[in-house]
Amino acid sequence: MISRAWLFTVAVVLSVAVSGWFWHDNSSPADSIADTGKGTVTPTIEIAENSKTPIKPVTEGPTMASDISSDSAQQSVQVECDDIQQQINTHPAAEEFRQFNQSLSSELIDSYYEQLNMDELLAEAQTANVSAMRMLSEKYLRYAQFQSYSKPDKSLFDERLKDRSALAQSRYWNEQAGLHGYVGAFFGFAFTYSIEISELTQQLNESPELANELAVQIRDLEYQLAAYMQLAFDVMPQLTDILLPLEMKIKHFQAGGASGLPFEPQEYEQIYRDLYAQWQYKRAQLGLPPQFGFSLTPGVRQLMALEKQLYSCQR
Repeated sequence: MISRAWLFTVAVVLSVAVSGWFWHDNSSPADSIADTGKGTVTPTIEIAENSKTPIKPVTEGPTMASDISSDSAQQSVQVECDDIQQQINTHPAAEEFRQFNQSLSSELIDSYYEQLNMDELLAEAQTANVSAMRMLSEKYLRYAQFQSYSKPDKSLFDERLKDRSALAQSRYWNEQAGLHGYVGAFFGFAFTYSIEISELTQQLNESPELANELAVQIRDLEYQLAAYMQLAFDVMPQLTDILLPLEMKIKHFQAGGASGLPFEPQEYEQIYRDLYAQWQYKRAQLGLPPQFGFSLTPGVRQLMALEKQLYSCQR
């Protein structure tokens, strides 16, 4: 089940319009999406009555050889991850890679486009201005969640979806930005569908008598979400190494997502074929091929491969 804490975290990330692909503190948008549905358990320690001293947990038996072996294996993995991270940090093409990532998705928050009203943004977007399209998508998303086009203080609001028509507009302008070459659009698709899934999951918890109906709706949205993530691989084959978190999320849905319903491969494949055909047609209408093209130097390719290794190592 998708955790609301996760959704709030990703809301912060994507509210800056996916302002970068990699943060080496391991919190990229792709990582956040891949972590959808992971719950968190906060350990608690009982406090003895009339005492401020925590009760110490009781150790059950002596330390076994298997425990020592497990600790050793974990330490070995950590050393391996640290080594990969060091290779990334000290790679001769590190600055080039940073600039490449930045070129994929520049930040818009507090930019010129943030200051424009909706009519002004719409006029700009209709001239094929991708930044205006992205900001329209962002502002509609804010309205869908917080009933405000301006940057809200999220601590003053709950995380419930309040306007599905605004969410649909956000998704539409995100798609337009993607069709015009904006790479971050695929993370935008994943996020908007995740918001809707979270809302329906909340409704399912509140109204168990609607379980069957809501479960089907959730599964349909999960199919759409997974299809857009798969589309990213077919549209950007050169970036496969840095899309691994999306691949892991697709596998998560296939194993069983928030709906609790079985994954139907034939149904999903039809949804994906239809989506790809629509994408191909819409790109052709713009005089563009279905795939994005990137000029990748050997150094950038090497760092992409290292990022993939790091992600796998940390999992």
